[in-house]
Amino acid sequence: MEQVRVNPVIPGFAPDPSIVYVDGTYFLVNSSFHIFPGLPVYASNDLRRWKHIGNALNRPGQLSLRHSVTKIVVDPTVPEDKVLAQGGIYAPTIRYHKGTFYIVCTNVLHKQSQAPDVSEYENFILSTTNIWADEWSDPIFYDFKGIDTSLFWDNDDRVYLVGAASSPNAKTKIRQFEIDLKTGAKLSEEKLLWEGVTKVYPEGPHMYKKDGWYYLLIAEGGCFANHHTIMSRSRDIWGPYEVNPANPVMKKADPSAYIQHTGHGDLFQSPSGQWYFVCLGVRKTNGRFIMGRESVLTTATWPEGEYPKIDPVQVDALLATKGGDLPVWPASRTADRPDVAFVHIRDPIGEHYKLEGNIISLTATKADVSQSDEPVTFIGKRQRRLTGSSSAVLGPFVPSKLKGSALKTGLCYYKDEHRFIRAFLDVDLGGVVLEIVNKAKSIELRTAYHLGVLNSDTSIAFGFDHTEVEFVFWYAASNNPEGKKELGRVDTLDMTGLDFVGPIIGIFATSDVEVEARYSSFVVA
Repeated sequence: MEQVRVNPVIPGFAPDPSIVYVDGTYFLVNSSFHIFPGLPVYASNDLRRWKHIGNALNRPGQLSLRHSVTKIVVDPTVPEDKVLAQGGIYAPTIRYHKGTFYIVCTNVLHKQSQAPDVSEYENFILSTTNIWADEWSDPIFYDFKGIDTSLFWDNDDRVYLVGAASSPNAKTKIRQFEIDLKTGAKLSEEKLLWEGVTKVYPEGPHMYKKDGWYYLLIAEGGCFANHHTIMSRSRDIWGPYEVNPANPVMKKADPSAYIQHTGHGDLFQSPSGQWYFVCLGVRKTNGRFIMGRESVLTTATWPEGEYPKIDPVQVDALLATKGGDLPVWPASRTADRPDVAFVHIRDPIGEHYKLEGNIISLTATKADVSQSDEPVTFIGKRQRRLTGSSSAVLGPFVPSKLKGSALKTGLCYYKDEHRFIRAFLDVDLGGVVLEIVNKAKSIELRTAYHLGVLNSDTSIAFGFDHTEVEFVFWYAASNNPEGKKELGRVDTLDMTGLDFVGPIIGIFATSDVEVEARYSSFVVA
């Protein structure tokens, strides 16, 4: 065992992790909410180095994210602050059984016509026999009014689904039923197992069987400062479940710790016998947690016949595995498919994107990143590093050919339709604009910079330098001998908030007519 600086194991937009170990490799999956492709899948052989190998939702025909609207709500657990509640793909669980990988998950529908406290749920099962090929099944839907579903196979091969069922007043309760994975049919009645201890948002359930006991692990306390993990157990899978007298098995994070909000996780055992817990957490300094909810790892002990104890999450974790060369992963994914890291907002129109080497061509749509009701032309990647510099080079292009198109295109830091920062060319204005929006904090700022006369082969670079405390946006036009010009600085507190997602850095194009914006370079670093 050695102490290794490992957390977060999946940095950036990587909440609600679930994990499984198969044939020498750990596979981890995260929530993805309003982002497509969804359900990113990562692989590791040592728990410290991870590779993004695919996305379980990677075909538009699998399901639609058009109702993954973001609601601005007041959470009773944190009444002093507004919560940004995204719809879309919530809290998956990944499991493996007899040669097949399964993911169960929920598509939460936030329809614009609904009241703020009303949601609909599309629960589904995905499967594959070759996780490396990045080719998952179409969803098999099943009836469950709730989120955070998980699968458990008993010794007789009967499989059970446990989840956080919705109930009035936005509360949840842990319920279970036996399921047919081929059809999604319920093979038993749905039964209440547990309401938790505090009864404040019991969610994220997973079932484990050990030493003749069925152990039910859940998170409660809400997703933020009061997040913690508790357990109960029973000799019968249907209960009754006796509550662990030593709960919580993982306490809420120390408010002075760097990694906070820890919870909603999955217990697993390494081949050496060491127990671990992977869960979500945020890196927090002076109120700033700009990367959002990330996947973090900690150790646990689970003595025979007893409840486990999960250690507080630190930046360093004790690993029983050694480093060395990365394994040669199977090359099953076809080479002509886009980089697995590229993402879009909700339901993209595929023909609006052309990727040729480093060149990305976007066909503009009327819909803007501030909208949620129509497809937006946007392609980006998750921000993975706290400190770095991202950029995009537009052009070369002929300004006269774009005149009157109302084209707006550039680099965008994006969380959802209510929160984004972007530096972009406004063709009709003849200038570069910096726009800062966070409706949850009543921030809407816009500054324009005139470009002057542009040459017929103009290029414009847009840039974004980021640290834990500050963003610096800049641009550089090929007709400007002064080079890089700063557009503005933004305190990361302005984009920090109680939400479910993390930052995406991308390029976008919106226009009154269909015109093309061609980028010769796009780098997220």
